[in-house]
Amino acid sequence: MPAKKLTESPFIKYNITDVPGFEKFNEKNLPVVIDALKAIHINLTVTDNELSLFIPASYYNEYHNRNAGRHKKIMSKNGEYQTYDIYGRKKEFFAGEKLMYSDMVPLMLRLSDATIIKRLNIPRATYYRHKKMLMASSYYQNIEKDKLTKEFALSDEAAAYFKSVEGDLNF
Repeated sequence: MPAKKLTESPFIKYNITDVPGFEKFNEKNLPVVIDALKAIHINLTVTDNELSLFIPASYYNEYHNRNAGRHKKIMSKNGEYQTYDIYGRKKEFFAGEKLMYSDMVPLMLRLSDATIIKRLNIPRATYYRHKKMLMASSYYQNIEKDKLTKEFALSDEAAAYFKSVEGDLNF
């Protein structure tokens, strides 16, 4: 589960006492713990039986938003992908032009889902996931509803109109 983005820097303060018998142990290890936490930008201070902990939101958010994980595969307009061997692993990258929302809407109006899946050379689940995102997007909401017909999609002015709608993104 990804960590939530911090909008403000959290700060806590506690009254504490040493557990009997741990005074020397705590005195010896407290600087080690403080230095270890400083390395990850967490400020811990202990003064007069008071413990304070401060986490700067900027460092926390930078660490948790480090662009890790699998990246979205860009879909090709013509359904062609080039396979490269990178360190012994085969990776596919799109070839040609990127598929945009403005390219997809006319396809959806003219062709069946099965035909589009075959033409774009993508898995069925991927197609339906992206189609759902498209239908929920601001781009799709900005399209005039009378333009969402097969007849308009086949007309000459359809391509220019769909490209002019605000919010056109990569599919």
